[in-house]
Order: sequence, then C-alpha cells, then structure tokens
Amino acid sequence: MHAEVPASPRVRRGKRTRPGNDSALQVSGDSPKDSVAKRKLHGEPHHAKSPPRLPQSLPQVLPAHLTASLRRQQRATLASLQTSNPFADEDNDGPPSANATASRQLQDLLFGSVTRGEGNSCLFLGPRGSGKTKIVEQAIKSLPHQPIVIRLSGHAQHNDRLALREIARQLSLQTGRSFLNDNDIVDEEHNLFSEPIPPVSLPPPSHLPALVSLLPTLSRPTIVILDAFDLFALHARQSLLYCLLDTVQSCRIGQGSNGLAVVGVTSRLDAINLLEKRVKSRFSGRVIRTAPPVKLCHWMSLSRRLLCVPIEKGGEEWMDMWNLAVDTFLADRKVAEVIADTFALTRDVRMLQNLLVGVVAELRPSSPFPTPSNLTSVLAAHRGAHFPDPYTLPYPSICLLIATMHAQTAGHDQVTFEMLHEMFREQLRASAAAPIQIEGGSIGMARCTREVLMASFERLLAAGMFLGVAPPSVNMAPEFVRYRCLVEREVLKRVVDTGGQTSLKKWFYKAS
Repeated sequence: MHAEVPASPRVRRGKRTRPGNDSALQVSGDSPKDSVAKRKLHGEPHHAKSPPRLPQSLPQVLPAHLTASLRRQQRATLASLQTSNPFADEDNDGPPSANATASRQLQDLLFGSVTRGEGNSCLFLGPRGSGKTKIVEQAIKSLPHQPIVIRLSGHAQHNDRLALREIARQLSLQTGRSFLNDNDIVDEEHNLFSEPIPPVSLPPPSHLPALVSLLPTLSRPTIVILDAFDLFALHARQSLLYCLLDTVQSCRIGQGSNGLAVVGVTSRLDAINLLEKRVKSRFSGRVIRTAPPVKLCHWMSLSRRLLCVPIEKGGEEWMDMWNLAVDTFLADRKVAEVIADTFALTRDVRMLQNLLVGVVAELRPSSPFPTPSNLTSVLAAHRGAHFPDPYTLPYPSICLLIATMHAQTAGHDQVTFEMLHEMFREQLRASAAAPIQIEGGSIGMARCTREVLMASFERLLAAGMFLGVAPPSVNMAPEFVRYRCLVEREVLKRVVDTGGQTSLKKWFYKAS
C-alpha cells in the first residue's frame, strides 16, 4: 500500500484566489453573515428579507405610548360589532350561504323596481337573529338610486288607521309634500310643560286606497318594508295588505310608474296562510329565506373577523400585539367551551355580538387584552339569575313558589297571583283537615292573609324571580296579569329541604 502524501505548501498556495478573477471561489470558513457583508461591499443585491417579528408574550400592563391605540381599537371593534355584516360567506371555496343567496335575490328584486319601474312583492322569511333586517338595509344601500323607503312595523301600527298616518308622515318627510290634513298637524311650538298636546285625529280608513295608489306616481321609486308581516295579516279585513299588493300588481313597465316594491319581513312560517284569498291572489308568492350560521367554525371565524379590525394610526407594534392577543383568546379552551355552549343554546348571532361587546368594553390599560375571565363574567351577567339568595326568603314567598311548581306540574307555565292564592288556600284547608302528627301533636300550615301574600308576590317581582309575559294593561287587574317563574325546581327543593319545615316539604313533594 502506498502511504498518503500530505499536501505540500505549494498545493495550499494554489487554492488562493487571484485578484480580479470574478469566478474565484469563496474562501472556506466564511460565515453566512460575512458572505452577506461581502455582497454588500461588492454592490451585489441582497434579496433575503427577514420575517416580521411577532411579540412572544403580551405585557400585563400596556405601555403608555400604546394607550391611544387601545382606545382607537376599542372604538373600531365596537363599531364593527354594531354595524358590520356578520353573515358574509364563511366558506369561500364552498357553495354560497343561504344569506348570500337571499341578499343577491333581494338586490335583484329591488334593482328591477328602482331602475325599470317594476312592481314587485316578496316575503323575507327566517328565524330571529338570522340577519333579515341587516340584509334588507344593505340591499337598499346597494341600489344605484336612493328610493323613498317607508318602514312600518306590526308591533307599532296595530291597525290600518295608524299605518295610514305613518305612511303619510314618512312621505311628507322624504318628499317635502304634505299628505296630512290641516287638523292632523301638531303645532311644533306647543309648550309641552304648559298643557298636554291635544289628541291627533287619525285619517279615516277610506283614505287608504287613495294614498297607496299615489306611491307609484311619486318622483322616486318607493320601497315599503313591513316588519312583523304576520301581525299586519291579523288586521281586520287586511285592507292595508290588499291595497299595497293590488297597487304592486297593477304597476307595469312603460306605464309611467316609477316602481313599487313591498317587502314583508317575518319569522312565522305560516304567514302566507294567514292571508285572505283576495289578498293571496295579488301576492307574487315569492319567498326569500334566510338562515343563521349552521357550523360552530363559522362562529369562531366570525369572532376573529369582528375583533381583528384594522385601525388607522395603529402602528405595526400594536397590530401585532392585538392580533396575537385575539388568537390567544380564541384558542383558549374555556373560551371555546363558552362559544360552543352559546352556539348550542341559540343560533342568534346577536348573542355572540353582545358577549364580545361586553368583553371589549371592559378593556383598560391595566388589562388591555381580552381574557377568558372577562368572557365568563360577561356570560354570567347575561345568563345568571339576578335575584337574591333564595335561602333567605320568608315563609309566604316560599309558599308562592311552591304553588308555582304545582301549577307547572299541572301544565300551566304562566301563572297569576290569583291562581297562586287559590292554590295556597286549598293547601291550607287540606292541611287543617289532615295535619301532620308528631309526638302526639299536630302541625299544620301557618295562615297568611291575602295582603301578606300580595306583598310577598310584589317583592318576588321586584327581585326578578317572576317575569311578566305580557305588557300591563289598564283594563286588567294586577292579580290577573300572567307571569313566568324563573326559579328552578331543584333550587326550590334545596331551599325547602334546608328550611326543615315539615308542612312545606309535604306540600312541595306533592308536585314532584
């Protein structure tokens, strides 16, 4: 075998680079930092860009120079939670959502009425919180020309005469013409503190066809929005709906009309079946349906889109910190559980927006980023019972709650004070007829007068343990107003067991 001969110094000198040779090899041992420096020295371009450096951790207390950015972020996020469209397509690669399809159909319908003078009618149907009102307002804003918009509500205009007056009032504000009689105009200079405003006379129902027939002849196209459409169908003879839909049907292109569109908004599925035959025959039958998000991932992406709103003059430092804080907040297990529980309880996106509004509103320089504890406190304020400790309730109040449980067992979820008082009297008579025998003595229920029970019931109302299901009326006595109990049966069971009163225990367990 031949032994290896070490390289001579002449061979090592042969590895040196000659001056002026562009193809010279890089000297071995140069670091990447030295090579970059040499390229800069020789004027060679350096295209490598360092990635943006994100903050590794969030500060507990916000630096003073970022306080203004926090305030701007709060204002922008709260505005986004109130005004932004929460029903944009979540799946860009998949088919369009139901709301996107509904928005496009409504825009096409209103576009035909505004630009071509068509007469159109439709029913906008969807559950509460599915974005019906938001989609209608955005469709009106997207029109090339601003039309005359008349907004009516079945909750406010509960008869045709009130609806007629509201149509005339809105037309006067948007056209500058007076559609009211001189006797119906209220003096604006009237002193509210000297004497009350005299009652305003309502126009007779016979004026309704004449006023509605003027809508296609106005200077601009007209759009009529009927919120709570099903309540308008409950009006006597459905005169308002008949006049509107008949005018829409007679509106034709090329006849000199400027177009009329009637959009009914409702969450009742059988709203069309409420229409009379003569009204239904003039309705186009076009129904546009909306739907809330159907997947939990849509709510998560919606939460991030609503929170990560860019702001002006925010700076790269603040935006990096805020985006990292939002990602950390949404990735937390407790936050994911709260959003999942809310999604399982209701699909109303307004509930999610209300939770996020509470979280953003609580941000301070000492606590500048959303945390799971903020969300749980806001959730407790929304869901928690606001009544005091039930273990401190007096005897008459517990009797009323037990009577409520008996009513619920009988199938009456809504109760009145008169019902509860009658149940208490029956139990009092039954207890006196068959008292509890203990060690040779008998124990019955203590008597309470009607005034004492009424005072206890009013205290329960003030504490929030009963909730009214109908607005109060001057024609109905207070003891006949219907309420719903918010105290759960298990809570009352623990209260009765802790109190140790045998008569109350016996009465309560009769309801189980």
